[in-house]
Amino acid sequence: MERVFAHDNILLVYNLKNLLEHAGITCELRNELSSAAAGEVPPIAVWPEIRVRLEDLGQAQEIIEQVLRQSGSQTSWMCPKCSESNAPAFDFCWQCSEARPQ
Repeated sequence: MERVFAHDNILLVYNLKNLLEHAGITCELRNELSSAAAGEVPPIAVWPEIRVRLEDLGQAQEIIEQVLRQSGSQTSWMCPKCSESNAPAFDFCWQCSEARPQ
C-alpha cells in the first residue's frame, strides 16, 4: 500500500477516504490514533494518512487533487437542517448527516 494523502485534520482525511472508497478504490487508514506520540516524534510523522494499492495510486491522486482544488475555490456551507457550518469539501453535514444543498 502506498501513501496517497496525509493531513493533521482527521475529518478531511476521513472525507477523502470515503470519496476514494465510493470511487471503488480500496483504502487503508493509518495513524488514526497516533497523536499521543506527538512530541516524541515529529508531528507530521503521526498525521492520519490514507494508503491505496499501487495500481490505484494515479486515480486516487487525481480524485484528491480535484476535491482539494474545488474546496479551495468554495466557501463553507450552512446545513439547512441543523444550521451547522461545514467545510467546502464535505457533501454531508458533519453534525446531522444532511446532504449538502445543490
